[in-house]
Amino acid sequence: MAGRLSISMRSCALAVVIPALLTGCRGKAPVPAVDTYTARGVVEKLPLADGRDRDLYIHHAPIPSFRDEHGQVVGMMSMTMPFPLASGVSLAGIRPGDPVEFTFTVSWRKPIGYRLMRIDKLPAGTVIDFESHH
Repeated sequence: MAGRLSISMRSCALAVVIPALLTGCRGKAPVPAVDTYTARGVVEKLPLADGRDRDLYIHHAPIPSFRDEHGQVVGMMSMTMPFPLASGVSLAGIRPGDPVEFTFTVSWRKPIGYRLMRIDKLPAGTVIDFESHH
């Protein structure tokens, strides 16, 4: 009988704990460790060869699916941002004014930050929609 009671109590505890773990604190969904976004934009400025500025500046289109540190979809308007490059990302053939498609990650957990993970040059004349939010 003690074994049955113990199993029943464990089942009750699991019934309470598992949903709490699945929904996270305060009923909010857990925030992923890293979010990944793919966007389009135009290269504004390359990293400096002397290493003083290692970021790639891209004027990107709006990113409607962008999530804040709480996991809420808040979107990101079009803007020029400096993107630190992940290890191994090549900018060969990329020049200011080039239309590009790129993927970057955002981590809201320490260390908080973002990195450009991939970049592809788009055909010359590709139109980037800096106004649309869909």
